[in-house]
Amino acid sequence: MTFRNKPISRRNFVRISATAAVSAKLYPVFAHSRKRNARSRIIRIHDPEATKPWDYAANAPWDHTVEHGETGNPEKIKERYFDYINEDVVTRMLDRGLRELTDTGSAADAWSSLLPNLQKSDRVTIKMNMNNASFDEKVTTNRMDQTIPLVNVILDDLVGELGLSEEKITILDASRWFHPEIMKGRCRYKHVQWVDETDIERWDKNESVTFTKDEPSPGGDFWMPKAYTQTDHIINLCLMKNHGCGITGAMKNHFGSIPSPRNLHDGMGDKSYIADVCNTPSIKNKVRLNIADALFANWHNNVWAPRPWKTFPQESPNSLILGTDPVALDSVMLNHIIKEIKSQGDNAPEWVKENVQKHGFLKYAMDELGLGIHELAPYDRIDYRIYSA
Repeated sequence: MTFRNKPISRRNFVRISATAAVSAKLYPVFAHSRKRNARSRIIRIHDPEATKPWDYAANAPWDHTVEHGETGNPEKIKERYFDYINEDVVTRMLDRGLRELTDTGSAADAWSSLLPNLQKSDRVTIKMNMNNASFDEKVTTNRMDQTIPLVNVILDDLVGELGLSEEKITILDASRWFHPEIMKGRCRYKHVQWVDETDIERWDKNESVTFTKDEPSPGGDFWMPKAYTQTDHIINLCLMKNHGCGITGAMKNHFGSIPSPRNLHDGMGDKSYIADVCNTPSIKNKVRLNIADALFANWHNNVWAPRPWKTFPQESPNSLILGTDPVALDSVMLNHIIKEIKSQGDNAPEWVKENVQKHGFLKYAMDELGLGIHELAPYDRIDYRIYSA
């Protein structure tokens, strides 16, 4: 089902609001439940047409040596992976994923079940991962960052189907930067708000991360952005990438929501930092949905271009992964990366293999903070379902 700026009728909004009132009991933000029998549903939607064939070989070795303009040979690689995404297919994938996650019959009803007590005046913040942005509008790199097609599709639903106001939707990565051409220029909704490191008024000093076990050294400022504290709902968009903590997915994505994320990187995989950030009330209580953009992905590292995979049907994963439980979502993606590294054999250096062993924050998030369910395959409490769009 495709939505394209259809006005919402009062009758449909009443229906949607009623669905939300009922479904909020069924699909809350993961209820931070410590019940031993709690289960978390994670949905992966795959479509081989989600991306157009991208010449991985021409872009090898997928690091700074093929960065446009950085080697003195600006014509070396002209194509950028983010130009190889089929937005119409992504529309179909998200629609199926939302319906399967919530057991509803339409994307509109799915969103309504995920956004409790939905009102047309509600404010929504979409958190993105722009960790590798160039900070230079003349440079469009091939580094792994969030791309705009998934955002456009989400906005189609929120604005076109649910009737929410563009002006009350904020797209945020508070510690990074949005490129004016490849991000803002490609967004079809011109009245949404953008918050990045250029907004000097973005922080709310009344809410800050509380560290429950490990204190960062050096310290720093760990406030929440106003677009979190003053919003009604947060949609967390992340990527499937390896990192020094094994997986930089739904949970670590919120490092881009604080002023001093660099001060939390030392040993972060096995320290409480990532879990503590996600335990902050605005994040814990307002993130309604986590969506991993795994159309392209990087099993090797968190910085450079996407790499070809062996454990999916195509070289690109061509997937969206959805869930309300960020711990379970990260656990599933970590399991995919571990499996891929084993498949890569000698192509995976030792430091890459070591990274995926450093994910103690996931167990801490489950056992100590009750933020979700962590386990690796074979799954018992994670209900992992895979569908074709």
